Amino acid sequence: MKIIGIIPARMESSRLPGKPLIDIGGKTMIKRVYESVINSKLFSKIIVATPNKEIYDHVNKFGEVIMTSNRPLNGTERVFEAYDKINEEYDFIINIQGDEPFIKKDQLKDLISICKKPNQICTLIKEEKYSQNLERKSIMKVVKNNNNEAIYFSKSLIPYQKIKKNYFKHICIYAYDPITLNKIISLPPSSLELNESLEQLRWLENGFKIKVGITNFDSFSIDTKEDLILAKKLLKIN
Repeated sequence: MKIIGIIPARMESSRLPGKPLIDIGGKTMIKRVYESVINSKLFSKIIVATPNKEIYDHVNKFGEVIMTSNRPLNGTERVFEAYDKINEEYDFIINIQGDEPFIKKDQLKDLISICKKPNQICTLIKEEKYSQNLERKSIMKVVKNNNNEAIYFSKSLIPYQKIKKNYFKHICIYAYDPITLNKIISLPPSSLELNESLEQLRWLENGFKIKVGITNFDSFSIDTKEDLILAKKLLKIN
């Protein structure tokens, strides 16, 4: 099975501008992500997709990179544009977040293990005991059915439980087959998506299935200055 990994990255983060090029322990964030993915040896090709010349010039020194449009794009649309430009065929396309420098090979393996036809979209979840941290809006929660397909994503704590016990936290890595990716980038925003500001709900509202794999490995994205401080502390520990 041929799998391509595409890492969307842009400079215009509202909470941490320019974060792909921020130095973390002697390497930029985007270089750490790229090296983690390429060292996994799980992909036929890995490329960074960016609209910014600064990122393009930087990544071009150590890896493959494609310039995408500078018009407003979300990560999914940027991934599709990059895939369309390379004009090569793959069985699955994996969207790897450009702000997760500590992504693990085992996470990627867990996702790839469920990349089987007829699965349309695949992602990961992690079971978590209740804690106040799970109440944070930045942590996406998921409800699944007995076929390990997502029913709903929310920033709120779901499902409702009288006695709060275990929940599923979303790990934001996605895989799509090329035909499905082409379809979902053309969908207009949906009502649930607009309510929650979560693109996945657009896909569910339009009848697409999202297969979920359960992983034991957590995810850590760098979105704020506080996240950056924690990342640097983790590097010192390791």
